[in-house]
Amino acid sequence: MLSQTFIHLPGVGPVTERELWADGIRTWDDFIASDRLPRRVGRQGDMLRGLVRRSLERLRHSDAAYFAAALPHSELWRLYADFRHRAAFLDIETTGLSPEYADITMVGLLDFDGYRAFVRDENLEDLREAIEEYDLVVTFNGASFDLPFIEHKFGSMFARTAHIDLMFPLRRLGHWGGLKSIERHLRVGRPSELTTLNGFDAVRMWRMWQTGDAGARDTLIRYNAEDVASLPRLADIVYDRLADRLGVPRGQLDRSPVPDIALPFDGDVIRRLALMKGRH
Repeated sequence: MLSQTFIHLPGVGPVTERELWADGIRTWDDFIASDRLPRRVGRQGDMLRGLVRRSLERLRHSDAAYFAAALPHSELWRLYADFRHRAAFLDIETTGLSPEYADITMVGLLDFDGYRAFVRDENLEDLREAIEEYDLVVTFNGASFDLPFIEHKFGSMFARTAHIDLMFPLRRLGHWGGLKSIERHLRVGRPSELTTLNGFDAVRMWRMWQTGDAGARDTLIRYNAEDVASLPRLADIVYDRLADRLGVPRGQLDRSPVPDIALPFDGDVIRRLALMKGRH
């Protein structure tokens, strides 16, 4: 989809992009070769051809940040197919909602090789080096929460990394609400025992862990892992459905090869958390 995209060029909006496709100019190579560009872009054709050649070069160099800066925010989903194999699916757990008063307890990263947990007082300081391995970060509500929270604590970390926040394109597709409700609606998600947990439970599990409850440690990490495990499937859905809306012929996206996350969790911890909820 990215190499069929023209909306990142100056002066090219959705209408002009559709005109290009309708005129048979469906790829960057088509644009460069065409000597009959639509009137809307014809006057600046040479300049735009130069930018399209640069786009080809930046894609060859896997420069996701270049396209993230050029694309409208609402079209960042178009990066996914070309960069998903260099993507980190990210979710954080914290002791509260404000980075001024709360701490990060852990950050989970998933890629197509597996899941890694970066835990406070253990290996959280290794997160920066890990992020440098990726061209793209994918989150749910990460634009307003996860990424600003991380950078408030650790400084700039994502300046060279493109970011797709799935919350916004999912809303565009009519899927509102939190991650877990969207998972249920789209039939994407975690084992049934873990569906009862929420962000406040994650805070409680951290406190339980800090007082020596090893089962809470396992369950918190598994809870976080399930949060990120659903993101590749949701990203696939977003990409396919929004690309289909554009109507331009394209190759089909294979389902993302997400590894199984067979991490342990403690059912007794989940039951104790349920009892705590029942008392309030």
